[in-house]
Amino acid sequence: MAEVTTSFFERLRSKQELAIALPVYAVMLVLVLVPLLYLVYAAFQSASPGAPGSELTLDNVRQIFSTNTYWQALGNSLWLGFLVSVIAVTLGVSFAWILGRTDVPFRRTLSVLVSLPIFLSPFALGIAWVLLGSEKSGLINGVMKRLFGDSAGFMDIMTFPGLVFVMVLAFAPLAYLFTVGPMLNMDGSLEEASRVVGGSLFHTMRKITLPVVLPGVLSAALMVFVLAAEMFSVPGLIGTAAGYRTLPFFIYQSTTASPPQWGAAATAGVALLAIMMLGTILQSRATKASARFVTVTGKGARPVRIRLGRWRWPLFLIPTLYIVLGVVLPGCALFLTTFQQYYTPDLAPELFTFRWWERVTESSQFQTALRNTLIVGSATPTVAVIIAFAMAYIRNRTTAPLREAVETIGMLPVAVPGIVFGVGVLWAYVGSFLYGTVWLLLVAYCARFLPHALRVISSGMVQVDSSLEDAARVGGANIPRTIATITVPLLKPAVLSGWLLLLIYCTRELNVAIMVYTSDSQVLPVLMWGAMEAGSYQTAAILAIIESTLILVVVALAALVLRVNLFPRAS
Repeated sequence: MAEVTTSFFERLRSKQELAIALPVYAVMLVLVLVPLLYLVYAAFQSASPGAPGSELTLDNVRQIFSTNTYWQALGNSLWLGFLVSVIAVTLGVSFAWILGRTDVPFRRTLSVLVSLPIFLSPFALGIAWVLLGSEKSGLINGVMKRLFGDSAGFMDIMTFPGLVFVMVLAFAPLAYLFTVGPMLNMDGSLEEASRVVGGSLFHTMRKITLPVVLPGVLSAALMVFVLAAEMFSVPGLIGTAAGYRTLPFFIYQSTTASPPQWGAAATAGVALLAIMMLGTILQSRATKASARFVTVTGKGARPVRIRLGRWRWPLFLIPTLYIVLGVVLPGCALFLTTFQQYYTPDLAPELFTFRWWERVTESSQFQTALRNTLIVGSATPTVAVIIAFAMAYIRNRTTAPLREAVETIGMLPVAVPGIVFGVGVLWAYVGSFLYGTVWLLLVAYCARFLPHALRVISSGMVQVDSSLEDAARVGGANIPRTIATITVPLLKPAVLSGWLLLLIYCTRELNVAIMVYTSDSQVLPVLMWGAMEAGSYQTAAILAIIESTLILVVVALAALVLRVNLFPRAS
């Protein structure tokens, strides 16, 4: 009789699991696979999306792969990604070591300030440095010429080195966040043992510290490479002025040409997707390899602060200089520009006005973009976190069939460049009731950022002992009740962190939006791009400040009210 009862409950549980899994599988497949399949389909079509009479053709493939412009743009993207990843990771690891392992002054404050550029989108940072470093009208050159004469031309940001400089500023905090956790959690006895036997500071760092955090360093390098190579906004803003065109911008130009070359854009997108997927696979393997370097145990070991002695203040200057270049100067440039009657390096008080703030905030275009940004910025994280939670539960707590395969599909968008995914979304939904509405952005953003929520929530779920949920089911609770009363409360920090992370990404996202927006579905980043194309620097600066303020306010409220902190801080 007991065996019959056990078999009954096992069958009942299997049916409950399948009832939960099937709808989630369907949603995942529609969100992720449909746009990617349409992207491949578009590469072999002779007409634009939705156009009648389109037929299969290989002309797009022949056109792309026989064009020198394509190969040059591809090479430019890969070289840019390589340079930015090497420099940004070197800086990020330096910050992590200085703030996580040494007794440098004000390390708690510096650890917060070094992370702040995460809240300023790379595009907004690029706008700020265009205002600061333009050869003829940059604020820095204007100040220098007044101090040292008209012959003083200090910098020109609209060059390839200027492009690399801005992108390094944007991605160094990401590399820092990848490596500061391992730095903070290392067992300090390893480094102490090295110093006891006579190892110098640099010998210990080279032989002990860096090998232990090497998996995190490699993971950060590959992630920064993928993000830098796929970026559209900053290379489009600065790189094109320097004659340096990347593949994402090549794809964008193909869609805005007259007539639009959608097939060519899709073909180039598929090629870029293949490269990014390879980089993402390598990044994933580097992350998994970190298990071989675990140095945090249950013995309560804490890292021993390295006493720098006379080097304390020189090393203090390294993150401080970055904060000045990545936070203080860009923030001041954006703020001051918003009050100028017309853009000029001359900061005379008589040129200041509130007219631009009134013009921008009272415009219907801005109000539409702000409303749409608030909608997708709040609704997308909510929907994506629900889907990610369901997928993580199915993957880690059930025996539903195909759960690993569907999770792999759900993780695919992390390897898809935003502008490429936007092309796929456009082909998939043009002509549907979603096209031209803000809800299409919600669908596209959900798919685009689902992997990030899935990573955060899956990591949290793995750390929760499943015996708690088993006990609830033994007591008669079904799966939905167990999830509501046990799983969700225990995973609240991971769920809130995932939601907050996606809010930051959605508010800043330009790559997907630039492909699928219409006049009724504009968001703040798209409006910012249009302002820069029109040469309205004041408008772009105002929009950048509003976008960054929205993110900072929500993150601050989450930290104060919900006790959610995305970023580790030095103690």
